[in-house]
Amino acid sequence: MTDSGLRRFLPADLNDPLLRSAYSLMLNAGAGAVIGLGYWTVTARVFDEKDVGVGMAILAAMRLLAAVTSFGFVGTVARFVPEAGPRTSRFVATVYGAAAALTVAGCALFLLTLSSWGETYSLLSGWGAGVVFTVMVIVWSICTLQDVVLTGLRKAPWVPVANLVFWVIRFAVLAGCAVLLARSTGAAVSWAVFLAWIAPGLVVALCLNTIVFRRLIPQHARQTADKSLPPARQIGRFLAGDYAGSIFTLLFNYGVPVLVAAQVSKEMNAYYGLTITLGAMLEMLSYTMASSLTVEGAFDGAKLAENCRRALRRTFLILTPLVLAATLLAPVALWLFGEGYAHHATDLMRLIALAALPRAVVELYLGALRALRRASMIVFVQFGMATMAIGGAQVLLPVYGITGVGIAILAAQTITALAVLPSLWRIASGRAQAARLHPPDDPGGVQA
Repeated sequence: MTDSGLRRFLPADLNDPLLRSAYSLMLNAGAGAVIGLGYWTVTARVFDEKDVGVGMAILAAMRLLAAVTSFGFVGTVARFVPEAGPRTSRFVATVYGAAAALTVAGCALFLLTLSSWGETYSLLSGWGAGVVFTVMVIVWSICTLQDVVLTGLRKAPWVPVANLVFWVIRFAVLAGCAVLLARSTGAAVSWAVFLAWIAPGLVVALCLNTIVFRRLIPQHARQTADKSLPPARQIGRFLAGDYAGSIFTLLFNYGVPVLVAAQVSKEMNAYYGLTITLGAMLEMLSYTMASSLTVEGAFDGAKLAENCRRALRRTFLILTPLVLAATLLAPVALWLFGEGYAHHATDLMRLIALAALPRAVVELYLGALRALRRASMIVFVQFGMATMAIGGAQVLLPVYGITGVGIAILAAQTITALAVLPSLWRIASGRAQAARLHPPDDPGGVQA
């Protein structure tokens, strides 16, 4: 593409709400991938592998608990914030409060059964450690939800700005820990790995949500004064279905790392945890496009088919070369963290990178289903993918080690993508458009 063609191409995309939000979130994911690579390189080089493995295991537990207690609200926020109108502030505050309450309950259950999760998690025993851990899980939940709130408000460009600040503070905290604990080992280092990564989110969340509630939400409420939330019963039905489906996917994303941490050595968990973290950054590209697709489907359902086609084209245009690069350069990238990472995790990195392509098909389909309020199908798809991935990982991990987990993930996502592809094509071709003309509870509505 010529320079003049590029100049004509970019403004058109950036003036489109779907692509502007998606590109902002992709920029956030891409910047996070690059900065995260540097962050975890420093972590792996400065601290002992065993201590990093314990810290990564605690991070995996944090992600899992936030997933099963709070992240199920993500789809509901993306779907209903665009049409919340004057009730947006109350709606968002209610979601935050419900997420925090469920997080406390989930953390309490986890901490009370800590002895069942293996020696790796013994670091969290005691009241002080439990309270700190619970607060950090709440912080992670709010940080995730606030990104979706900004997307629903059509203010996604705020997301990379806020997360850039988050990363800067993370690096500052990590640098301080590296200086103070450079020659240390044990619990202090594991806590430093954990807290340096998540604790700065408390500052970011407080500052950003002050702006959200005092400025951005009132502005959105004025612009959407003619809109109103559907009855609470309809929101509740959507939330129940989407929440149930999200739990299956999030158990897939975050439960498998906990399963691995409980069955492999601390060193091997460090190799696995860091590789999965890098691979998740590729998956974030399709997830962000799917979130934007849901939001724009809520704002203007008449354009869902067109938006779905453009989302598919843009996602694979951006994701495919990144997947190829990650597959080819996996040994080099992992060598930056240390020889052990390159030796043990190269095959895993390649499998996880390849799995990002079928995962894109699945995520875009789920994004379209949320716009259509088809919660029952969301549950079915996510249940199937999670069951195959978790079951496959449990079978293959003892045989092939962490590479077997990669095989299970790639297989589960590929099978699911092939299964949903015909339905996604029907939505993209406009055949599901009539679904927007019937209430979700109307049996005459078109199923996607």
